[in-house]
This record gives sequence, structure tokens and C-alpha cells, in this order.
Amino acid sequence: MRRYLVVVLACFAMTFGNAQNKIKFGINAGLTYSSFRGNPMVEDFNAGFSYLTGVSLEYFLKDNLSLKGNLNYERKTAAKTFYLTSVYMDPSDPAFSTNRSFKQKLNYDYLVLPLLVNYYVNGKKDLYISGGCFTGYLLKSTIASKGYRDEDTTDLDTKIDMGLVFGLGKKFKLNDKNEIGVELRENLGLVNTSDVEVYRNGSIKTNAVNLIATWNFDI
Repeated sequence: MRRYLVVVLACFAMTFGNAQNKIKFGINAGLTYSSFRGNPMVEDFNAGFSYLTGVSLEYFLKDNLSLKGNLNYERKTAAKTFYLTSVYMDPSDPAFSTNRSFKQKLNYDYLVLPLLVNYYVNGKKDLYISGGCFTGYLLKSTIASKGYRDEDTTDLDTKIDMGLVFGLGKKFKLNDKNEIGVELRENLGLVNTSDVEVYRNGSIKTNAVNLIATWNFDI
């Protein structure tokens, strides 16, 4: 009986160890370069840089094929400078007109869940291409103008954003259990994120390019 228990425990340890070798956990952070499309007004805003941070889990189905999931906090942003001319008394006299400008910035804070398939293209398992989908949950959206209080626009947007993800990544091994990964992703939003009527019956869809650095490790 005692010998049987030893064999069972040994098999369990081997199975658990093999399973652990198939799983990599990660902590990631990076930059996001985002823009919006779907109607002329929102497309007139310039794409902007912001940040993301989160965690990841990668499970290897085969030596060169894996499933990867992230849970990221991500800010998507875009900005535009508006120019205004005010005329006083005599429109023909430049002395009676003033020009001023102000910058308006759109901020969308999301909790994003990408689900990807990674295919490793070389034998070292360090260079891969990826594809999949993402779901984003809107935490808050605002319009920020310098000199004015930020306007909360969360109620004007839908809570859910969804789309496709395409990527390319490279891993750098530190030791048997740790590695650093660098990944470039394109996130193409496919759904209308506006909960109100949009100019010219258009829509507001997201687009973001992510540059992500990840510390991957085995437990």
C-alpha cells in the first residue's frame, strides 16, 4: 500500500510539473497609439500616445503553438486643436479681432481582454506571430480641455468594445524560468462604441497599436 502511494504521488508530481512547464505567467506594460474612425468629426482628431498595464497567461498546446490571454488596463486617446477668431466692432480692422486656440482631448479608459493564438515560426520558440480577438469594457470616458474641468462622457458610450488583434513578438530568455518579451499588436475595433446618434449617421470605432514589454516566468 505504501509503495502504491509513493508511485501515485510520483506520477502526480510528474504530471503537475509537465503542466507547469506548459504555462507561463506574465506582467506587462507598454505604450498605446490610438485613433478613432467612423465619422468625419472624430477622424479629424489626431492619434495620441498613452499607456497600458496588466497581466498575461500563456498555455502551450504544442512546442510551436500556444494560447495567450491578457487582462490590461488601457487608455485610448486622441486630440485636436481648435482655432477661434473673435471680431469686435469693426470686422475690417485687424486691431479689433483676436485669434485664440484650445486643445481638446478624448480619453477612453478600458479594461481589455485579448485572447490570442501564438504561432512560433522558429525552433528556438522566441519569434512568433499572433492573431485573435479582444473585448474591452469601458471604465470611463472624458473630454479634456485645457483651462476647463474635464467633462465626463461615459454615459454617451457603450460599455463594450470588440474587435480583432494581430501581432508580432520576440522573446529574450534570461534563464530557465524567466524571459522578457517584446510585442507589437494592432487592435482593430469593429463595433460602434457610441450610445447616442453620431454625426451623419456614422459611428465611433477604436483603433490602437500596442508596443508591449512582458516579464514572463514559470511558477
